[in-house]
Amino acid sequence: MKRVFIAGLTALALLGAGAATLHVTGDNVAAASAAAKATVDAAKARGEVGEKITGYLEVVRDASPEVRRAVNEINIARKALYTRLARQQGVDPDVVAQLAGEKQLATAARGEYVMGADGRWTQR
Repeated sequence: MKRVFIAGLTALALLGAGAATLHVTGDNVAAASAAAKATVDAAKARGEVGEKITGYLEVVRDASPEVRRAVNEINIARKALYTRLARQQGVDPDVVAQLAGEKQLATAARGEYVMGADGRWTQR
């Protein structure tokens, strides 16, 4: 238990400090294209895509194949980033993803959908 707590604190410090590239709105998830980010941002504004506490995006309601591809592209890039940062800090990637997810939910724009730990979508 103590190790998980310390790992969580390490990851939290990593996120809080900005850790060079961890701004996971997609702005600098380098592997994700600008087109994918623009597609997801528009879909979030329309209520088609939301952020989950797990650190990943998910389709909230009917979305085009283009939106689904963009969500997948960004999620793949996020997973790679979480894994890289977790290795650097010696923590589990899920810890980094969870902390990033909490940050995403806290900074979601008004009107966007988020899914907390209860597994339900809510609109901010």
